[in-house]
Amino acid sequence: MEVGFIFTEQFNQYNFGSGHPLTPKRIELTYDLMKAYNLFENPNLKLITPRSATEEEVLRIHKAGYLDKLKELNNVGGSPYQAFPKFGLGPGDNPIFPGMYDAAMAVCGASLTAADYILEENSSRSFNITGGLHHAMPEMASGFCLLNDAAVAIQHILDKSPNGTKIMYLDIDCHHGDGVQWIFYDRSDVLTLSFHQDGHTLFPGSGLLDENGKEEGKGYALNVPLLPGTIDSVYINIFEKLVPEIMDAYRPDYLVCQLGVDTHFSDPITNMGLSTSGHEKIFKIINQNVPKYCNNKFLGLGGGGYNVGVVARSWSLFLAELLGVKIGDPLPEQWLDSFNEKWGFSQEEPPTEFRDQNWHIEEKQLKNPYWENELEDRADEIVKKYEEEFIPLIKKSE
Repeated sequence: MEVGFIFTEQFNQYNFGSGHPLTPKRIELTYDLMKAYNLFENPNLKLITPRSATEEEVLRIHKAGYLDKLKELNNVGGSPYQAFPKFGLGPGDNPIFPGMYDAAMAVCGASLTAADYILEENSSRSFNITGGLHHAMPEMASGFCLLNDAAVAIQHILDKSPNGTKIMYLDIDCHHGDGVQWIFYDRSDVLTLSFHQDGHTLFPGSGLLDENGKEEGKGYALNVPLLPGTIDSVYINIFEKLVPEIMDAYRPDYLVCQLGVDTHFSDPITNMGLSTSGHEKIFKIINQNVPKYCNNKFLGLGGGGYNVGVVARSWSLFLAELLGVKIGDPLPEQWLDSFNEKWGFSQEEPPTEFRDQNWHIEEKQLKNPYWENELEDRADEIVKKYEEEFIPLIKKSE
């Protein structure tokens, strides 16, 4: 099965500057690891050069006034401390940088390129690791996201498809996929499902169980807010129970998935407890269910992840899963040399194994066996809510 992989050497355009968590090194070192494992040489992989988005395509989601402001700031040479709070731009999450409009349009274009690929009759899988900027709102930037490429790609698929087409958006980033949720909150042709760290403990503060759509979209916005520290076993158990049931109830024509990996226990800005081994199991569940429920049509997007070594390893695992190949330890020496040269000890400790385990969590379990019960109790409460209320509502509506 051929996989369309969106590849560009222009990945460093989207660059908020030194010290920002969303460093372009994430993409560069992921490419390096994929190359070191010869994934780009796989006969089932098709490397695709992305196009840029058009204004018309982006304006299907974003407001003209906001897009005009991004264009105005594209060639800015002024102070990096300049701020436009109305548009969510300025010091902090979304600092202004030269070429920001071009960079945002390029990311959207890469996701549109991935969408165009799966719209082809005989193409079923595509992956754009530069995408997944799920926080941007129609009229403003948010959480490192200037434009919401996920929403733009979803709307593009709907525009190019027959009436009645349905899309399921699955988001596994540690942060709630709020931008995509609110954009499609009153619609039933897009079902959003976000697994994330509880919004009471993490930006953007949303994604609670009772946020489940309005008007025509009532019941089609779904959230799974998990407690900080949730471990592989608890996460995978609830994921394996709910995702196939929701797919079966909704029967989407396409699955669009945001694959943020900041749920890893070592991520510097989140508090979840997954490992790269856990990520691989989650990826397998997703990939195994696409042929059953989504007409075998899948669009994968990148997303969060701020431990660079984790991003490279986990997204390489996902691409390998799509290609049906097995890769593993030891990590290639040439990639470790590249990692140390480009990122190195001054930024984060280099990884020592491809599929890691969360030993810190196991130690915590031994010291406090009741702690895991809290995680499981939360997961059980969520599953009960879904099985008794949310999933029956979708089935009734369909």
